[in-house]
Amino acid sequence: MQVSGRVRLGWVCTLLLAFLAVRVAGSAPDNRFHLEHSKDQFGMRSHGVVEILSGHREKFYPLPQSTSQDYIRLRPADVRLNPFNPRSYERQEVIGPSQVEEGKIWFGKAFYDAEGCRGVGAFGYFDTITRSFTLFSPPEVAPYEVSAILVQRDTVWLGLDHFGEDISTYPGGLVRWDKNTHEARRYPIEFVVSGIEAQGDSLRLQTKGGYALLRDNKLQRFLKNGREIDGFPPPPTQY
Repeated sequence: MQVSGRVRLGWVCTLLLAFLAVRVAGSAPDNRFHLEHSKDQFGMRSHGVVEILSGHREKFYPLPQSTSQDYIRLRPADVRLNPFNPRSYERQEVIGPSQVEEGKIWFGKAFYDAEGCRGVGAFGYFDTITRSFTLFSPPEVAPYEVSAILVQRDTVWLGLDHFGEDISTYPGGLVRWDKNTHEARRYPIEFVVSGIEAQGDSLRLQTKGGYALLRDNKLQRFLKNGREIDGFPPPPTQY
């Protein structure tokens, strides 16, 4: 049986459209979605995701906030040290560092954790297809806010810190989270990680005074001029 050129062309077009549909479904969000930014008592911060609709309209998807039950369940040590009334659970959790990956906006939560304000550390993503948030709060992350994030194919790396009473941040470590098993490993470190990037077979951790390289579970620290050091000094405090 002979197949006409028109029929062959139809098959080609069908296959091409199917291929493009798969590519679009797995691609990064287009410019319809972006992080909202508005001013609160700590300055300009992101409180959710905005979708641009037709006619210059917008739809806002607010970041889900933890509940007092979440705090009691996920931060029991902090509840014992600093009891509170669950009916007056004060928190303002916002979107911190973020990264786009395959139609999802990955991010870590940021929050002030002092003077009666609390929060639950978490990370996750906003899915631009389902228009919904998915959040994770493993024990290694729950007591801290996220200071840096790197999303890879099978792994999420998180820098953690504590945003405390003198409006300063204190180190919370580095966490490696497996996307498939959801297992987390925490690396205790003495500096706040402000950025994470892959560098060859190493992970480069940026910090205020320099950087560190993580390779084969071993950490090397360097000043900005490249001189290797044993450790970074503790962050300053007003106390």
